Amino acid sequence: MSLKTPVAIHSKLPDVGTTIFSVIGQLSAQHQAINLSQGAPNFPCDPALVDSVSRAMQEGHNQYAAMMGLPALRDALASKVQALYGQQYDAASEVLITGSASQGLYMAITALVHQGDEVIFFEPAFDSYAPVVRLQGGKPIGLKLQVPSFAIDWDQLRAAITPRTRMIIINTPHNPSAQVLTPD
Repeated sequence: MSLKTPVAIHSKLPDVGTTIFSVIGQLSAQHQAINLSQGAPNFPCDPALVDSVSRAMQEGHNQYAAMMGLPALRDALASKVQALYGQQYDAASEVLITGSASQGLYMAITALVHQGDEVIFFEPAFDSYAPVVRLQGGKPIGLKLQVPSFAIDWDQLRAAITPRTRMIIINTPHNPSAQVLTPD
């Protein structure tokens, strides 16, 4: 094959279509609204933060972090969780720092979901769940939250669990409804 011969590229990425973030971005621009969908504020960064980051880089703190994240940050997070919730985690083996929620979700789903596995999540849902599950060969199972309270229908959840269920994604406060789950 020569360099002039076109090569067909077949992506394994699922066709996700237009994401809600694209829609919200267009609508906010059209109506001159503030786009809060992805942490895109309409104000400049705090100069104190810019100065702090600049100072840290000048002091040599600009190298790749450890794969699991900075040990001091992992220790601090483990201590904070212990203080707030009484739950103890080993910072060296049970705490991972990611660059974003999307990266963390991708890593967790990739690590645990295999061909044919099912992943249950609640709708409306963060729009990266289903595509990442599909990318791993899994089957996304979206369960509708009860309107208007956005509560989980526990009977529906129990009925959806099968021998192929490998993961149930629960986030609270729920994104995008902001519903906070309670023990009830």
